[in-house]
Amino acid sequence: MKIRCAKIFIVEIPYKSHYKTSTNITPVGRHVVVRLECEDGTVGWGETGIISRRYPAQGDSPESIFCILKEYLCPFIIGENPLQPEVIMSKLDILIRGHYFAKCAIDHALLDLQGKILDVSVSILLGGAYHYRYPVSRSLPLASPDEVAHRASILRDQGYTRLTLKGAGNKKQDFLCFQAVRKILGSDFELEIDPNGAYDAPTAIQFLNMLEELGVYAVEQPTPGDDIRALAEVKSKINIPVIADESIFTKKDLRDIVDHDAANVVCLKPFKSGGILASRKLQVVAECFGLGVSIGSMHPFGIGTAALHHFAAGIPNLVTAGYGSPYERFIDDITDETCYDFKDGVVTISTDRAGLGVVVNEKKLKKYSSASTLIENYK
Repeated sequence: MKIRCAKIFIVEIPYKSHYKTSTNITPVGRHVVVRLECEDGTVGWGETGIISRRYPAQGDSPESIFCILKEYLCPFIIGENPLQPEVIMSKLDILIRGHYFAKCAIDHALLDLQGKILDVSVSILLGGAYHYRYPVSRSLPLASPDEVAHRASILRDQGYTRLTLKGAGNKKQDFLCFQAVRKILGSDFELEIDPNGAYDAPTAIQFLNMLEELGVYAVEQPTPGDDIRALAEVKSKINIPVIADESIFTKKDLRDIVDHDAANVVCLKPFKSGGILASRKLQVVAECFGLGVSIGSMHPFGIGTAALHHFAAGIPNLVTAGYGSPYERFIDDITDETCYDFKDGVVTISTDRAGLGVVVNEKKLKKYSSASTLIENYK
């Protein structure tokens, strides 16, 4: 059994409303989808992507991801055995360093193939599911305090039990926004704040100490992702749990967080770390050092969402799951059937579907694709 060919797509689906953070305003989700096909016709699907052009530390874009897959990764895996995903991913790390977003699409597709060939779900391949149902949080994009509070009340009524407010890096504005949401939701509702690295350490400390009296479940990435010392300084001077997101992509990043005692929790996202297999390694090491593990997302479409839920289900003490379904964010999706159901702020995952457990609507895939290419030859 060998991989015969690969097809790569850039897929663009509009958001229901523009997603605004401290780094960018994003009107359209632009992700990269990979379709791997074996000699016997078995197909495996993978997905990767970014939200904001300014998010990835490596400066990736859908076009750069597409190019790396086209010129390096997909040609290399033609002729490989999909039952050896760990071996293949290790070879890709030797072939070209970094480019974790691009590698994630291969990781997903290999696990999907392996599961289909062996007729088991990816959750089972990874060792089993600790959770078959779990609540998810929801992040609210930047807006006026009244508008964010109104959106928060709607989400509470839809069943969400934890929300994350984005921060703009403006103490007064962010405080008023949080205060407005707290007032409308009450003192017992769990609220996080995520400035996406918009603050320097002294200002973050001032702001978070102001915010503490309102009740904050956690703060995610208050300072720039590439400044571990700043994150550690914030953690040492506040009483709110600190979650590292933009500060952790790789094993080295995790070592730095541990060495500097820079976070209580790490937010893992398969897209940014090279896929599920690489993220599982980070998860295990984080747990060994007593760090909590939450999962975020890069707002994936249906393929990436299924992969995210297979990963989340296998985390024993999951702190937070940050995504439920593409329909939370987008006007449409490219899957007709999935391994998960999302309702009232809760995900229910099934392990009785082989692989990732998704059925891709290839007509929609074609409709929303702005670029595609077929790879059939080993390079």
